[in-house]
Amino acid sequence: MTVAALGLLPSSVADFIVEPFESSFGATVTMDVEAVLEKHSIHAHDFDRSVIGPDLEELVSSLKRALHEHRFLYFPNQPGFDWSKQLAFLQLFGEAYDESSHVNRKKWAGEKDPRVAVFSNNPKYGLPSVGIEGFHSDGNVVEVPHAATLLYCERTIPGGDTLLAPLKEVYDLLDLDLISGVDFQSAHVPNLTHPLEYHHPSSGVQTMFFGLGTLSGLYKRGNVTLSQDETDKITEAIAAAINKAGIYRHEWKDGDMLMLDNLALAHKASAGTQSKDPDSIRILRRATLSGRTPLIRRSLHTTLTSASTRCDGGKCLVSLAAHMGYKKGSGNFLSMEQSREACKMAIDEKADLATLHNKKLAAMAKEIVEEVGEPHWILGKEKAERKQVDWGQHDDDWGGDSYPWHSESGQPNDCDGPGSEPCIFVGPGGHWFDFACSRKTTEGTTPGPEITWVKGGVETREMYNLSPLCLIDRIYIESVVGGELQPGEVGGNVEL
Repeated sequence: MTVAALGLLPSSVADFIVEPFESSFGATVTMDVEAVLEKHSIHAHDFDRSVIGPDLEELVSSLKRALHEHRFLYFPNQPGFDWSKQLAFLQLFGEAYDESSHVNRKKWAGEKDPRVAVFSNNPKYGLPSVGIEGFHSDGNVVEVPHAATLLYCERTIPGGDTLLAPLKEVYDLLDLDLISGVDFQSAHVPNLTHPLEYHHPSSGVQTMFFGLGTLSGLYKRGNVTLSQDETDKITEAIAAAINKAGIYRHEWKDGDMLMLDNLALAHKASAGTQSKDPDSIRILRRATLSGRTPLIRRSLHTTLTSASTRCDGGKCLVSLAAHMGYKKGSGNFLSMEQSREACKMAIDEKADLATLHNKKLAAMAKEIVEEVGEPHWILGKEKAERKQVDWGQHDDDWGGDSYPWHSESGQPNDCDGPGSEPCIFVGPGGHWFDFACSRKTTEGTTPGPEITWVKGGVETREMYNLSPLCLIDRIYIESVVGGELQPGEVGGNVEL
């Protein structure tokens, strides 16, 4: 059993327990969700992300980690959890999608909010015949598929189950020659495609995206549209792999709630959800979390350069500045936590933001940042006693020596008040700066840090975006570039 996804949260947050299923995916979360919302005054009608305190933010981060680890979370026994509470809970994780905007679905007249859809076997209580087309991930008719799906059962009926399929295991069972480079194409939106196989943008795990049955149009490989026979061969292989991989069947109870990692699972409503028995009424509500970026296949090898990568021994640091392609001075960049996910998506699921817990790693980071000419996030947080850094699972090996804080600007300085800038980035000269853990949105501030930097003998001051600096074992970088790294090549040995 894991507790609060790697640790029991303090009682001031609201303790919860995560207990993995015996199968390869899924976990039960013991938690009074309504009590958490009430404790922190979270409501759907006046939701304001900027007022979420650090305790609640840590709870949400723990649940996100648990969701990506287990692929779906089961919250049993949430009685009386109405549509507004469901929406408020989902909004803690990001922006809720407008459910009424799906082109292949009618709007039910009785819905309370367009972001919460209601499904039923009886049209008096919700939209009928939803989700039975075939195994699918939600958002297969939009350009950016949904990141997560939150389902709540008001009323259940015998046989009104939801089926879940693990996509990593499905992928592993398929012939790569059959699916590599293939794009799923929607049957409902002309020319809307998504990669059939790609890496999960949050966990970095190999996964898939599709909608089977009437959701599938003719698939594509490159710019070539496949024939119906060729498409059928692929979809039939996927269906067979789903059955072989093992399907989880959730037998709903009133008050059950499921949160699905929409990009790690496919799901389908069973035929029993559409019972014609007038005395058996099933009511299920759905809210979905908007995705952040279109699904892409991993292409890090095209942006790796000798400037962006340094290796020493068995470890490598990798800049994702070129890979992310941020527009200069836009202020539109990923938060520190989202940058951790970017490392996994771009390199490997075992990658993470770099912890510079020793001088050797700090020297490597300095070289990369100076050559790339962009500041980079690292994984470390300033401790309350100031100028000390918490490296998480890594011990601090600086031996009592001072970190390379940027002394000229008085770093660390928490310029927006005590504790306002706990995260850290590496800037000019390899010096460290504290900053808020995401882009700033307060009126009168710039989203990114304003930095004075000497480049080519010219000193300039401007606002920068923050790119991820990732840490990964050398063997995984070699798998990306397709061979053993040699000194002088991309990521070759560094003289320290």
